[in-house]
Amino acid sequence: MEIVVKPVLWTYREIIETDKNYVIGEHEVRIRMMQNRVPKYITTGFSCSVENWDEDNSRPKTSHPKFLELSARIKKIADDIDYEIKTAEKANRPITHIEIKANLTNRIQLAAAPEKPNKILAYIQSIIDYYESVDNPGYANVFYNNKLTVKKLLKDKDKMFLAFTKSDHEAYEKQISGCTESTRSHYLRTYYRVWNLAIADGLCNKDHHPKKYIKFKAYKRIRTKKRSIKLDYWERILNLKPAKETRIYRSHLLMRFMYYARGMNFNDMMKLKKENFVNNGIVYKRSKNKRNYDFELHPEAIKVIQIFEQYPDQSDAGYIFPFIMKEHDTAKKIDVRIDSALKDFNEDSKAMAEAIGWKKQFTSNALRHGFASHLNEADVDIKIIQEAMGHETQADTRIYLADIEDSIITEAINGALIKPGAKKKREAA
Repeated sequence: MEIVVKPVLWTYREIIETDKNYVIGEHEVRIRMMQNRVPKYITTGFSCSVENWDEDNSRPKTSHPKFLELSARIKKIADDIDYEIKTAEKANRPITHIEIKANLTNRIQLAAAPEKPNKILAYIQSIIDYYESVDNPGYANVFYNNKLTVKKLLKDKDKMFLAFTKSDHEAYEKQISGCTESTRSHYLRTYYRVWNLAIADGLCNKDHHPKKYIKFKAYKRIRTKKRSIKLDYWERILNLKPAKETRIYRSHLLMRFMYYARGMNFNDMMKLKKENFVNNGIVYKRSKNKRNYDFELHPEAIKVIQIFEQYPDQSDAGYIFPFIMKEHDTAKKIDVRIDSALKDFNEDSKAMAEAIGWKKQFTSNALRHGFASHLNEADVDIKIIQEAMGHETQADTRIYLADIEDSIITEAINGALIKPGAKKKREAA
């Protein structure tokens, strides 16, 4: 979500004790970060009177006794915030204003803080704890899963970074060798990241980095097989009539909405609030690329929303679909709830696919790919498919459409290759 930064005069409380840059009776000058309608503040360490604050332009007036110093301080904090945001964007990862505040306000305290753990399991746990404290459960889970692989390597015993040997790193590579190529890449990339951080913290030097011994390329881009569903099988799923007030009935409704809402991502669907449904259209920000989307819904998608408006279970937190509640009051709790809902949805999707004779894997991702494939099969222009899928470029869309359905390939091959006896007939002619 976008972070809006603005200097403000904190008029809710007066300064009651004098300090280097504080004057009794004045108010704190703070930098406000607004994200998803929730504010977070960073203090500048300066105070200002109402008379010396330019409210219209959000800055101190030149009449402020320390105008130059305060202005420089505001600019420094604003630049630091901008740096944190751009660094996260460059790394293609989300960042919250909570994390930014933690990063900026803790910098001064880091030197006096206790030394970071010099053993790898404890060190990874400190990374997990940090990302959980700044409401970034996605990153916390990445390091948590990696910690499990390292824990398995060490057989539950922690080990100092400096004690790792060539054989340890090779054993780690061997341990994850049974995973898929993309999973190995994911684990090793995070493993490398842990060592990069440990080197930056002075717990070991570059000579200890695992890349010196592990030949596998951690950053190799893996192009995975896209799984879709054939149109005639999808029509059979649409025609299923699950018993009402059952979980599979609810999953069938969600499935219909995802498909007719332009192949919407499951995570984004779960986070839709009633306020996002406006004039038969949907307005939301996609979690993956942070882009804003505003489009008119297909009538079938509108029907699903209308059904959920009368559904027995309702979200008490204002969500369209009854999964996220008020009790899910942190990013981590929401993340866990969505993961649980997705697991149920994929189980029900598998059951429905088996019921209509579709033997291949069928999940929420297959449904999204199916939406794109069905448009492509109907000769819809790729520019329209790109816009509907929310892709930045046509290259992204072509990746979705690159894996042609096996039956189409089989039919083309069977029609093109010479059949037994065909050559003799031509020679005879």
